[in-house]
Amino acid sequence: MSTSRCVTEIPRITCSLFGAIKAAATLKNTVILVHGPKGCVYHVNYILGLRGDRHCPVYCTCMDEHDVVFGAEERLREAIEDLDARKNPEILVVLSCCASGIIGEDVQNACRVARTRSKVVGIDAGGFADDFTGGYARTLHAIVSELAGPAERQDPRRVNLLGMLRAGPDLQEIRRLLSLLGLFTGAVIPAGASYDEIRCIGAASLNIVVCETAGTEAARYLQEKFKTPYIRTVYPIGAELSRRFLVDIASALGISFLPALVDDPAGNHDTSRRIRIALFSGPTRALALGRFLSSHGLSPAIIILDFENPFTDEIRGAAGNECTVLVSPGWDEIEDALNAHRVDLVLGGLMERPIAARLGIPLIDVMHGSLMTAGPEGGAAILRLIREHT
Repeated sequence: MSTSRCVTEIPRITCSLFGAIKAAATLKNTVILVHGPKGCVYHVNYILGLRGDRHCPVYCTCMDEHDVVFGAEERLREAIEDLDARKNPEILVVLSCCASGIIGEDVQNACRVARTRSKVVGIDAGGFADDFTGGYARTLHAIVSELAGPAERQDPRRVNLLGMLRAGPDLQEIRRLLSLLGLFTGAVIPAGASYDEIRCIGAASLNIVVCETAGTEAARYLQEKFKTPYIRTVYPIGAELSRRFLVDIASALGISFLPALVDDPAGNHDTSRRIRIALFSGPTRALALGRFLSSHGLSPAIIILDFENPFTDEIRGAAGNECTVLVSPGWDEIEDALNAHRVDLVLGGLMERPIAARLGIPLIDVMHGSLMTAGPEGGAAILRLIREHT
């Protein structure tokens, strides 16, 4: 990690507020209010817009110097009631940030005393307390703990997906895979979830943690509240991992499944030429993509993880002994590694575009939801793009 005691060059880890806004912004009929300065909201919303994430209204109390000195809880309460009356959302998510957190603004109390028709969820998202992964996890936990209704009779065919942060083609494909087991999704948290779906979340027979970083805390809460078991399974990229995904779920539910039902449209990859791939990702997708690429003779030369994770060693094993795994490296270290490994192709996202362009390396964005990566067809799409770019 290329850091000194005093500085870090453009950290790859952003703040808790970013994670909270990104998670809450995918909920249906939801408005987000940040109690803090306008700059925090502008920059997070700008980044999410660049990533192509689904637009969700994000509002701000625009705290100023006077508010930081004297407090602004009463104005926060008024803002909550005003947004509720003007926008009529089903869910109103209220977030603190660094400024309001430092001066001790009681966001939870403002949420309690505000008179609203919508369901108000207050979340501590102060950036100094944690990074964006903590923002994801706390937001998902708050959503299910505040909005889940009374315990219902569980439907043996109903499952929830926890930690699914993007709707779109991958979610559609995962739903299709689940239908092969005769299952349907009750709630997908948070991607595209409605209030009614969250309220009935206890009716599922199994919670499937799609991203352990974001979804495990919520899964544990639901297990305690509704006695709903949960599993962590591999993200289903390609036919082989899709079969394993379904076998894990079938085993947890005690139902049968024939892996032959999952076809593989990818075909065989030409391994006569070694393609040196650098994969930039969070741990969940790094593990799945590392396994998928390795199974097709495309083991990554480098994997750059956004943050440390209990499964880092598992990721190293999935990618093979020749793969170099870097955790939260600085950009100088990343550039040195790309040059040293003579990388031919980057699989990453928005943040990797500038360095890939500067080094003249093609980039495939596999992180932001517009490209299907899940299921057999998603794996085949990735292989097609790799062939086109190399």
